[in-house]
Amino acid sequence: MTGCSYFGVRIPRHVEEDMRDLARRGYTGVLHTFSENDLAYYRATMQRIVELSHGAGLEVQMCPWGVGRTFGGEAESRWVGFHPEACQVLDDGCHVPTGCLNRPAYRAFCREWADAVVDAGADRVFWDEPHWTVPEHVGIDEPARWACRCDACAERFGGELPRELTPEVLAFREASVVDFLRELVGQVAERGGRSTVCLLPLTEGAHGVSDWDAVAALPGLDTLATDPYWKNFDEPAGPFVGRFARLLRETADRAGVGAELWLPSFGLTREDIPDLEAVIAAARAEGIERLWTWGYEACGHMSKLATPDAPLVWEAVSAGLAGVGSPT
Repeated sequence: MTGCSYFGVRIPRHVEEDMRDLARRGYTGVLHTFSENDLAYYRATMQRIVELSHGAGLEVQMCPWGVGRTFGGEAESRWVGFHPEACQVLDDGCHVPTGCLNRPAYRAFCREWADAVVDAGADRVFWDEPHWTVPEHVGIDEPARWACRCDACAERFGGELPRELTPEVLAFREASVVDFLRELVGQVAERGGRSTVCLLPLTEGAHGVSDWDAVAALPGLDTLATDPYWKNFDEPAGPFVGRFARLLRETADRAGVGAELWLPSFGLTREDIPDLEAVIAAARAEGIERLWTWGYEACGHMSKLATPDAPLVWEAVSAGLAGVGSPT
């Protein structure tokens, strides 16, 4: 299984052409982003996009792109503006526009989103990079700030949370992420759907999950994934991808779930292509069969993620993942 993310187009005839292009290149899956804007204004369109993707022979995943600012993605959240009372509170008491993972109202909204994806006919729900608020993403210039110290979190914690990020607080935050995912994965399973959870390539610090086994063991989980985008973390490609590919495979094997690895094509230049080709080979050597890339045409259409070499990178990643470059 090889797949690619796709976003930025909601005109069905253009999507259909691109889905056929993916299939001709040898890809067998596509991930369509499903933002809050899509939920509000494009629900029937997204169903049509799923149908067109299936018509091209592709398996379809959908992710909560930027939903509540608790998942990955360059999309804004409407919900946090409508529900400031259910958002996160930083350690210094500042309220920030990110849904709180422990607030029942936010969990209910995420369940509503999941229902919409299942109704659209997606084969899988892809829970992408679930996380607590990232200060810089909400206009906070102090990276040491952390969340959440709201009333709902205090109730679950058993009292007011310390102002310091103690080991007990870190453990509570991680347990909250796992419980949040347990509810959402369970919701999808009850609807007859399948879930993939994609963890950030971190096992420590404010945004790391130390116990990947706890996530892999969630009832109803189909696949565990991670996305070691080495340039995002200023890490050398080979060791970084190799470390997390191994952790992913070993964890998935213990839990009896699938393993899926995501590799970047966005933000890469021609000088990065040898590293990209090497990590694709290394991932396969680890026995990971589900290899995906972010994203279509190396995100050349999105100026924030594109490089002048996006066309070259796209040909290279397509040849490396799917075995076919530019279709004839």
